[in-house]
Amino acid sequence: MPSEVIRSGREHSYCQPSEHSETTGRGVQEAPGEMPSFGRTELLLVLLSFVIFSGMRFLWKSSNFTVEKLIVTPKKMWTPPTGLVKPLASCTCPAKSFDLAGSIPTANRADIQKRRAEEYKKHQARTSSILNALLFAQSNSPLQYPIQGFTVRPLVPTLIPGLALHGVQRSGYKVSLLVTKGVLCLGSPSDVPSVEGGKKWLNLETLSLEELNKLLADVTYTLPVYHIHTGDLVHFSFEHHEAVFPIAIRQPSVPVLFDMGTNVSDQVTVTTKTFMRYKELKVLIRSLRQFYKDVVLVVADDSFTPENITEENVLQYVMPGGQGWFAGRTLAVSQVTTKYFLWVDDDFLFTEKTKIEDLVEVMEATPELDVVGGSVTGNQFYFSIAYEEGDGVTGGCMDRKPNIKFQSLPNYPQCSIVNGVVNFFLARTDAVNRVRFDPKLKRVAHSEFFMDGLGQLMVASCGHVSIGHQPRGANAQYGRFRHPGKDDVQFKLQLHYYKNHLQCIHYG
Repeated sequence: MPSEVIRSGREHSYCQPSEHSETTGRGVQEAPGEMPSFGRTELLLVLLSFVIFSGMRFLWKSSNFTVEKLIVTPKKMWTPPTGLVKPLASCTCPAKSFDLAGSIPTANRADIQKRRAEEYKKHQARTSSILNALLFAQSNSPLQYPIQGFTVRPLVPTLIPGLALHGVQRSGYKVSLLVTKGVLCLGSPSDVPSVEGGKKWLNLETLSLEELNKLLADVTYTLPVYHIHTGDLVHFSFEHHEAVFPIAIRQPSVPVLFDMGTNVSDQVTVTTKTFMRYKELKVLIRSLRQFYKDVVLVVADDSFTPENITEENVLQYVMPGGQGWFAGRTLAVSQVTTKYFLWVDDDFLFTEKTKIEDLVEVMEATPELDVVGGSVTGNQFYFSIAYEEGDGVTGGCMDRKPNIKFQSLPNYPQCSIVNGVVNFFLARTDAVNRVRFDPKLKRVAHSEFFMDGLGQLMVASCGHVSIGHQPRGANAQYGRFRHPGKDDVQFKLQLHYYKNHLQCIHYG
């Protein structure tokens, strides 16, 4: 009998080795039609091998390692004892929270709840991953395998690093590997020229531990379909020892880099939205030019009677009247070509303390940051967001807590990690475009952007950079739109209920 036996499922294999007509260990079989020539010595060796093979076959047939007795279906994997994995539970709403389901009209509530449940299932399908499965490592296992960092590309055969068996002595060895989505094969990636089928499982048997580990070092994994971001779990077993380890499957993304240049004007675009406040806008522009002559200002304008702004380095984008706060923000940011943008309100005032370059320094020194806020006339407004997902049916619970910050930034003790900041902030253009400002929110909107970006945006607040605020002037026409009515508030609550899958929200 040969020194190793390899059994695998689905014999129409995904990887047919280019130099192997049949995989039996690490040898190469003669090509069909070519008769090997034997001398006397070779003939004696063949006869001797036949005698040894017949004896070993007899021994193996009477042992537990009989090839015909191989179990090709995977054994039931070990599961953690009851109590280690807690089921999802409904979250508890803080006192004085808004009951969001109550904001939905009774006549439409059942239909809206049904649509929300269906949409949430689709969201879970898009965002959940097999890599999120809770895995437990059994103690005292002789199995060696990668536990983190093994990433493959779709459609590319890749050697699984680190597979081995250690610390056991047997008269024979058998290990099994099983995957869910991909294909397991023997042979280095260079031995696999084409995609033609697949094997979900692989059984390896040898008489020698050294030979077994050589085979394990040659096991490859391939995802046979194209997917940009998914994963698989490998079940690896020997006797009663079982292990499960993850494979991350990623299509590498192409970097999108920004040329920082040498000046602030190459690095930052100032953005604002205006609505029927041209007097204040012109004051803002003059104050900006006092300190930064060449920085571009992008203005999103949804005034009902637009006025043409002809200032140098000012890009005015006129919108249909009354489109709202977040629609304007989205438009303005969409036109930014620099790495960063600085958001300001149209009635702010640049001062000697408005040091854009200081905020850029913080962002450049902390690449994981996406947004860094300052203060407005000394008001360093920031907040944290406590969020529980709930049981997946009734919805989550959210609590906005003002003036709560986390740790300080390294080397910048005046800056702290938070979840949201005041409406004066420097942000990475590409990061904000991924979250975006929801145009449905017209007049009741600021914290909602940071709620949508929770878990996606790393935010900090810094107290050493500030901007001024112009004195409030009388503007009766603007005032009629300045303060939202009950309908606007009610719509926002309804949006939280459906879009954010919340059952309650609390504003501290």
